[in-house]
Amino acid sequence: MKKTVLSLMAAAAFSVQAAELASFSEVADAVSHGQALSFVWSVKNCVSEMPLPDVTTSIQPNAVMLIAGQLVTASDRHFTLNDPFLPGTPAFGYSKFELTADGKAALKITLMRAADYSKVKEYSIQCHLGNGLNIFTAG
Repeated sequence: MKKTVLSLMAAAAFSVQAAELASFSEVADAVSHGQALSFVWSVKNCVSEMPLPDVTTSIQPNAVMLIAGQLVTASDRHFTLNDPFLPGTPAFGYSKFELTADGKAALKITLMRAADYSKVKEYSIQCHLGNGLNIFTAG
């Protein structure tokens, strides 16, 4: 009996799949219900003031907010030793994500030295939900 119950619980845990949120209203609804989000940026499908690499990145921001039903904003900070602008140097990357009701998306990145939080570089990337940015929620 215990094995059966444990097997069913394990199967249920592994059957949870990420669901893509295809519209702003779906993203806003997920935020309103406290669901964890993953932002997947296909950077090459976006535009920026600088050349963009062929990189896809998945980020689960540590803070997400819905503002007046028209803007989803999120942020994340991570530590790295491998940033191309500061190779081998301890650094923090601060990322701010914005998604507007019309599906326009922006990723603003600030790179800072870890020792003193001094800014090294700031840049932004723009794209659209479904083209350059996909957002997912678990189960």
